[in-house]
Amino acid sequence: MKFLAFFLVIVACAVNSLAYKNDVCGLPHSLNGDGRISCEAYIPSWSYDPEHNECVKFIYGGCGGNGNRFGTEQKCKDKCVV
Repeated sequence: MKFLAFFLVIVACAVNSLAYKNDVCGLPHSLNGDGRISCEAYIPSWSYDPEHNECVKFIYGGCGGNGNRFGTEQKCKDKCVV
């Protein structure tokens, strides 16, 4: 029984560590600004959606955001899609 519990913990850790191909893929979508300001740029970009394991297009406003923003769909897929 202890072996089974140990095995399940190891499997859970392994699955968790493999959840994303890259750490940036787990970040929230890179939206416009930080909620307090709105930026005026119009930059078509792509962001990874881990719930659906796909890259989604959005318009980046030019400030704020994070590493989960890619210039092309292919770059997003190469970095994140499993």
